Amino acid sequence: MLVDSHTHLYEFNPDELRSFGGIILVSVAEDVKSSETVVKLAEEYGNVTPCVGIHPWNVDKVPPSDVKLIEGMVKGGDVRCLGEVGLDLKFTPNTIDRQRRFFEEFLRMAKEYDLVLNIHSPDAWREVYDMVTRVDVDKVIFHWYTGPLDLIGDVTEQGYYISVNAALKIQEKSRRVAEVVPLRFMLTESDGPYEYRGIRLTPLMIRELVPEIAKIKGVDAATVEDSVYFNYTKLFK
Repeated sequence: MLVDSHTHLYEFNPDELRSFGGIILVSVAEDVKSSETVVKLAEEYGNVTPCVGIHPWNVDKVPPSDVKLIEGMVKGGDVRCLGEVGLDLKFTPNTIDRQRRFFEEFLRMAKEYDLVLNIHSPDAWREVYDMVTRVDVDKVIFHWYTGPLDLIGDVTEQGYYISVNAALKIQEKSRRVAEVVPLRFMLTESDGPYEYRGIRLTPLMIRELVPEIAKIKGVDAATVEDSVYFNYTKLFK
């Protein structure tokens, strides 16, 4: 099975959603409303794994009490993942103090309920790594990692995972990350329907991403597909 470990399914139309059959879809959310939608999509589609959370870009738009609503979804349903959560010093540095307060709450929840963290951390890679290790969270995905290459060893030594985006075909940093990350700690993702350099990313692009990673790693595509699927099952099963 192919795996898209980070996608925003609630932004796709129903026809598109049906076309993603045969791909495991880890669908993240950005606020309470999208979290509720993702949970419903997981009930409707058997290949969807739901994540709930508040995106760092949105922390200044919602009250802190929304964190309790997210926690209620974790307590009341089959939700095993918080995402998209984290810190962003690249695009929204002006709200970083509030981002940290929200993220600390999600770290607490991840530890208390043994949840996967699906993390957004542009230009905050080291700080986020320090925060998750300090709390001793077990299950972490660093989504679309483009951070320092010398941090990758620290991340994987903790048993954390790094997802490589389908933009690898046109993003040199993603290719370099794919070279460094061991397959046993690698996941694949689209972050769809995000548009990157004129390309609209979708889960279907995972089919093209896997052979590209295989070329970089010097293995066949089946080896990459099997390894990523195994990594997914370790995290979510």
